[in-house]
Amino acid sequence: MENQNLAGTLVLVKPDLENDPDAKRGQIGVLTYARSETENYVRFPEGGEAFYPSAQVMMLKDKQEIFNDLTNNGSSMPLDDFKAMYKIMLLQDRGTSQALFSALAIAIDHPTLQDKVLDSISPAQKQELEKSYSR
Repeated sequence: MENQNLAGTLVLVKPDLENDPDAKRGQIGVLTYARSETENYVRFPEGGEAFYPSAQVMMLKDKQEIFNDLTNNGSSMPLDDFKAMYKIMLLQDRGTSQALFSALAIAIDHPTLQDKVLDSISPAQKQELEKSYSR
């Protein structure tokens, strides 16, 4: 079940997390160790590390997926949401850690977009995807 491919990924602790003993809800950090569905370690820029189940740690969706959503559904979105999604996609295109951090910050500021631009880090899901791509 171990998946180290996600180590170093910028992630967001779910903003609507109900039980957060480490008080890191809605904060951006770096995934240091994705061990299992229940144990994923996140280190935060201001210091400290906490672990969360994979469903409580979100990462940006693939930029192509966001682009496809914009292309297919952009005309029916509120203008502010469209602009925010477009900015997220452009920041992902830069690929720097600062740009990805900014993209996650935009996602925090636009709760209505979070389901469109964020995905859980679920290691099992990622492994299944990698297997299907290699076929």
